[in-house]
Amino acid sequence: MGKRRKGREIVLQSLYASLINGGPLRDVLDDQLRQRESATDTVEFARDLALKISTHKTELETWLGQLVSGGWSPERVGMVEKIVITMGLAELRYSPDVPWRAVINEALELARRFCDEDAVGFVNGVLDKAAAQTYPEIRGKETT
Repeated sequence: MGKRRKGREIVLQSLYASLINGGPLRDVLDDQLRQRESATDTVEFARDLALKISTHKTELETWLGQLVSGGWSPERVGMVEKIVITMGLAELRYSPDVPWRAVINEALELARRFCDEDAVGFVNGVLDKAAAQTYPEIRGKETT
């Protein structure tokens, strides 16, 4: 498993645990990274992604709400799906060094691993829409 993929999985699981137990994300993440004896690259990537999500939480939630409008509200989105999408949104907006196709593909892999098959299509649709908003050159084109 790649270091970034492992980092994304650890961030997803840490976000989930933080939401469930109410503990600070940084503490949960540090605990997960320590337990898994993660490589330095994985630790740096995971901490950076978690910081982007924490720092821009309100903005990311607002964006998610705009993306799922039209019969859906963010409250109707499952917790894990919401986390996967939020992670993808954070990378699309705040990690220009990561290609948008890689962001979407990685989010789909997380959805396949941690959600049901219906969630994969939903995550794909939301992140496709977000990528089109973020990268004007792909508007109107199929993104994945």
